[in-house]
Amino acid sequence: MRPAWRLLGALALGAVVYFYGATSEVAWLFLFGFLVWGVAAAMFAYARWNARGLSGGLRLLDVLPSALSPVGEIPERDFRDAPLPAPVFEGDLVRLELSLATAGGRARGPARFSLGVGETGLEAGTGVVPAAGWRALRDLGPLKRGPLAAKWLAIESSDPLGLFRHRRRLPAEGIAVALPLFTSLSDNRHLREVESQLTVVRAGHGTDLYGVREYRAGDPLRRIHWRTSARRGELVVREFEPPGLRVLALLLDPEPGSRAAADQLARLAASEAWDCYRAGGRVLAWSPGLEALAPWQARSIWAVLEWLARWPELPAEEVELPRAMDAIAFSDRPDGPALEALKQLRDHGAAARAWLVETEEPVEGIPVTRAGLGWPLPE
Repeated sequence: MRPAWRLLGALALGAVVYFYGATSEVAWLFLFGFLVWGVAAAMFAYARWNARGLSGGLRLLDVLPSALSPVGEIPERDFRDAPLPAPVFEGDLVRLELSLATAGGRARGPARFSLGVGETGLEAGTGVVPAAGWRALRDLGPLKRGPLAAKWLAIESSDPLGLFRHRRRLPAEGIAVALPLFTSLSDNRHLREVESQLTVVRAGHGTDLYGVREYRAGDPLRRIHWRTSARRGELVVREFEPPGLRVLALLLDPEPGSRAAADQLARLAASEAWDCYRAGGRVLAWSPGLEALAPWQARSIWAVLEWLARWPELPAEEVELPRAMDAIAFSDRPDGPALEALKQLRDHGAAARAWLVETEEPVEGIPVTRAGLGWPLPE
């Protein structure tokens, strides 16, 4: 709680009236001076009561897709595990709901809720917060790829005369993750047209873990996952992916040369992942020295897109190079670590190729496709 400059004016007014009353024959001026001081004290008590009973909230209310958003190309069946209320892609606009609530079922105010998202500041205020709460809508965007987090959240409150001010900071809050744009890079027109014929990955008896499910009569005891069974309180067994399933490894440099190059590399990797998923495969994502995509997330396009959205700002972690039948490197230089890792996989029999952005330098022994920074790619 801190006083405003007008508090000094109120105290000075009360003092002037009080001392003027002491030198004049108007006795009631004493009472007027005390009244001014009493009002200041009442405003202090009100400001404390007002500040203690206010709370704020932030919610992603809606997503307004951009003209380049791929959301219209995604089949409805793939939205089952999509982020709620809707996936957010770079370039989209989001509508945020800023809310203020009161404690004790009583109206309070005035109050203002402010926050910062990236380099953008948002705020909303009202003179009265009703007992049922108060809400305001604010649009934000176009968004850049990556996590969308609200920082510097604060609730500011005062008294009706503005003699005292209170500011309470709130912890940072994640809103969404702006996913990279993507499109189909496949030349197979039949694959482009038949969205409903997507291959569904089913559990089999291969060697790669697919997931877990409840135990059924006849399941081999050696497939029981005891740790998960203990946590859930019921028997669950491991399921494995069928042999012969296409596995695509995305290899990305940990330190791209610029933000624009990183965004384009993420879009290209997302597009290759999308084509792989449409063909019924699964995708692994890896970058040297950074946290890799967990194997159990490899069958979710949304998990891959979120990993690409956070790359290269991922936690540091040393992870082994993934094993895959197909591998694609994405880099903005011909001697990047992703290309070196790609050559290792090629030497172990993987089909290898690469995307290079903003460079014309040659790469030996690996098929290379080059691209600029513009999106969508020229046909």
